[in-house]
Amino acid sequence: MNKYLKIPTTAGNHNIPVGSGLFVQWTSDTAMKIYSNSALTHHYALVTVDSTAALTAAIEAAIEEAAVTPWHNAEVLVNLPAGETVTSILMTAFT
Repeated sequence: MNKYLKIPTTAGNHNIPVGSGLFVQWTSDTAMKIYSNSALTHHYALVTVDSTAALTAAIEAAIEEAAVTPWHNAEVLVNLPAGETVTSILMTAFT
């Protein structure tokens, strides 16, 4: 069964499939990217407010939790650090 990261955004929760693995790139306090080992054609672009490396660590912790939770717990909530916000998530093709 698939596992998903449940990321709270200002527009509601957004699920990203974990698949065979994800890795996170923090690029600035307003942008992050999540790459999937399963999909070589796109990534998830996160628009953030005041994000730091702590948000990267929170997403990585949720990925680890998804790997060890039972199959019937398909969604793992990403606990955003205090003061950090994800405003939107967009699936973006590589160019």
